[in-house]
Amino acid sequence: MTILPVPTLFLTALLLLQQPATAQAVQDASSSVPVIVAPSTSARDGVDLDIIGSGSARHSVVIFPAVAGEVVEVAFRTGQSVRAGQVLLRLLDRQERLAVDLASAKVDTASALSDRYEATRGSGAVPERVLDEALTTLRGARIALAQARVALADRVVLAPFAGIVGLSDVERGDRVTTASALTTIDDRRVLLIDFDVPEPYLARIAPGHLIAAVNPAYPDRSFAGKVSEIDSRVDPVTRNVRVRAQVANTADLLRPGMSFAVRLSLPGKIFVSVPELALQWGRDGSFVWVIRAGKSEKVAVRPVRRTSGRVLIDGTLTSGETVVVEGVQRLREGSGVRIVGNPVEKPAGKPADSSATR
Repeated sequence: MTILPVPTLFLTALLLLQQPATAQAVQDASSSVPVIVAPSTSARDGVDLDIIGSGSARHSVVIFPAVAGEVVEVAFRTGQSVRAGQVLLRLLDRQERLAVDLASAKVDTASALSDRYEATRGSGAVPERVLDEALTTLRGARIALAQARVALADRVVLAPFAGIVGLSDVERGDRVTTASALTTIDDRRVLLIDFDVPEPYLARIAPGHLIAAVNPAYPDRSFAGKVSEIDSRVDPVTRNVRVRAQVANTADLLRPGMSFAVRLSLPGKIFVSVPELALQWGRDGSFVWVIRAGKSEKVAVRPVRRTSGRVLIDGTLTSGETVVVEGVQRLREGSGVRIVGNPVEKPAGKPADSSATR
């Protein structure tokens, strides 16, 4: 029997103790699943909508005469800026002026008779019935005078508000009727732009929301504006809601009826963002594989929106966690993993803006 020295016995025992651990390590390495991973990040679900809109003036009317007659004066020209109440056109009014004079004379006569009868009130010289009739006659004469003055005023066409006068074919000497369009007036100091927004984005819009509008006549210039009104109902056919924005037109470059490419940037919530390949689907819905404590864990998520090769998800996953991108076919709950590619990177501290043009 050979007796080994003490140091040799110690080394032999140490090797015998290490053999099971080494075998277990080799077995664990062979049973771990090779995967490629990526870090999850934070992204804001912001959306940029590009919509075609149509412009209109803040106030816009077509001018018609109140009565028919012959035009004796056209007091405006195309493109002229007019103020509220300014005379635009006059019709022949000889008969109306005579009617005013006649009605005024009748008022004077009735007023004098009424005053004379009123002076005798209480004396019994004039019966009360006669006095009442005189007062009624005076009242009727005054009403007739007011009507004559209205008829005279109708022979003059006034601007209803301040604005710019449009084209007109009316000339002096023409005969017009109440159906004759004389001209148009537009108050275009502020231009209104109407556009339709899809129903899913209705909750993100509110009065005061900023827009940017571009017109083909000025392709290199963007006009800033704000949402002023939102329609009270959604169109049941298109599922869109009509939105109106106001754009200042101080330089008077824009015209009613112009088309606009409206850019509407809508804010959104912050979600976790993962590569599209990380999102998986099963019988219970969508999920991602997450590496936690060196083991694979199945986390149920709800996809929000895809954008630029990534997908925004909603669930218990947090930003900065490691998700499996490739190698998911062999994964099981609690499986050991071996990362073979795409080492985890530190996520950006500031959430990115995940905007997409619609």
